[in-house]
Amino acid sequence: MKITLMKTALAMLTLSTLLAATGAQADWDRDGHGYRQSQMYGEQIHARRERQMARIRAGLRDGSLTHREFLDLMHEQRTIRVMEHHFRADGVIDAREFRHLDRALDTASNDIRTERHDRQARYTRNAGRWSNN
Repeated sequence: MKITLMKTALAMLTLSTLLAATGAQADWDRDGHGYRQSQMYGEQIHARRERQMARIRAGLRDGSLTHREFLDLMHEQRTIRVMEHHFRADGVIDAREFRHLDRALDTASNDIRTERHDRQARYTRNAGRWSNN
């Protein structure tokens, strides 16, 4: 009887702790702080993706990226966009999700830099003659 009572009390304590934690999370989101934080995370992610897209387009324009490199980098950006969309499905991007996206964007940034400076160039038309940039 004593063991059953202790198990019941422990189960009730665990359940109340879980409910309190869930309620605290709901209050955090409800008071707007969580939403504002998520919005800031989203703006930072969006700004970084836009800058990276500009770098990729510039690389294609100036010939420092081959067509294959361009397609690979665009695929990487698309993967990050899908990841972000998945994380936003619940309405907020939390700190863990932001860190995950941030690392993915760091990797993408390194890949862009590597591909643009690897001395592989596509042939472009420059001032009326074909040249290798």
